[in-house]
Amino acid sequence: MSVRTGVAIASVVVLGVLGAGCSAPTRPAEPRSSPSPTTGTETPAETETQSPTPAPGVSWLRVSPAQGTPGSAVSLDVACLDGLGAAQSPVLDIGALKGNPDGHQPWNVFGTATVRPDAAPGQYQISARCGASELSAAFTVVATPPR
Repeated sequence: MSVRTGVAIASVVVLGVLGAGCSAPTRPAEPRSSPSPTTGTETPAETETQSPTPAPGVSWLRVSPAQGTPGSAVSLDVACLDGLGAAQSPVLDIGALKGNPDGHQPWNVFGTATVRPDAAPGQYQISARCGASELSAAFTVVATPPR
């Protein structure tokens, strides 16, 4: 083997080792579909389906402002990756929750609510189911100031 060939082989080995050490970590391969031997169509490798597990802090129910007088309007911001149920409150009439009209972040919805005119002053919970979890936020009804 000539010196030139030896240097070229050593360079390839060193570059291969450096490239492997500097590359991004790989994720495990997803199961792939394989052709059915009789039909030639694709069949799923696994039939089990699982919902993604949301990261901590990904699901929330927020109300703004956190207090209001009877008849006032508040905004709701709800995020849920796992089957959002209806938002409920004993003192708020909650309108329809809608996502971004362009389809961005479909798991994050927004809406408005009105404090019921007969709501007594005090602290109340707003809640919604998110899969197996309960989302909640505190809301305070304050007395209407005298005129």
